[in-house]
Amino acid sequence: MYEVKLDAFNGPLDLLLHLIQKIEIDIYDIPMKALTEQYMQYIHTMNQLEINIASEYLVMASELLMIKSKMLLPQTNEVEDLDDDPRDELVGRLIEYQNYKAYTEFLNERKDERALYFSKHPTDLSHLESNETWHPDNTIDLTELIIAYQKVKNRVEFHTPKTVDIRKETFTIQQATTQVTDKLKQHESFNFFSLFNFTEPIEMVVTHFLAILEMSKSGIVNIEQVKSFDDINILRGVNYGVAR
Repeated sequence: MYEVKLDAFNGPLDLLLHLIQKIEIDIYDIPMKALTEQYMQYIHTMNQLEINIASEYLVMASELLMIKSKMLLPQTNEVEDLDDDPRDELVGRLIEYQNYKAYTEFLNERKDERALYFSKHPTDLSHLESNETWHPDNTIDLTELIIAYQKVKNRVEFHTPKTVDIRKETFTIQQATTQVTDKLKQHESFNFFSLFNFTEPIEMVVTHFLAILEMSKSGIVNIEQVKSFDDINILRGVNYGVAR
């Protein structure tokens, strides 16, 4: 004789839960005949293999046979007998074991997840502690802090060297006016943004804008915008084409 753990079951309740799931029966309304037969067949198989069966499995077998026999007894007329179900105690134990089993699986999963993390022991930072204390009268409000910041900022700006770049004018208002006039020769109107490919220096954009304002003032062009922030259209004005 040699001892082994019965398959993958941790006791008779675990085996019973396995059988209940296998034959798909309601745990709250157990057919004792079918469950007892399956259980005894398992025990008989273990005996044939000469595996030493733990006493708790044999005790459960006797309990199942007793419950089965009570279920076969004829019903009496006593009310209390009708209310007593010999399966109640077994069902309670199975449900309680089922809950504990679910909790165990849940905790094992959390344990496996926690094993993926490494815990670092607290670092001793006592040598960085200071004995200095802060007196409440030394506090400063936000307004004073902002004023101090502005003073420092003004000092930095005052001491920062100022540089001015003077560049030769490379694109004149006359050139911008000529471009606008030439475009109006091809189209009765055009979009202001079509004058640019947006790689020009900002000075060229400003020069075009000033030229269009001068031409609008002279009646050479009209400026039209349907609604706020919409595209700006340039149209021929009443004085367009008049010799200048």
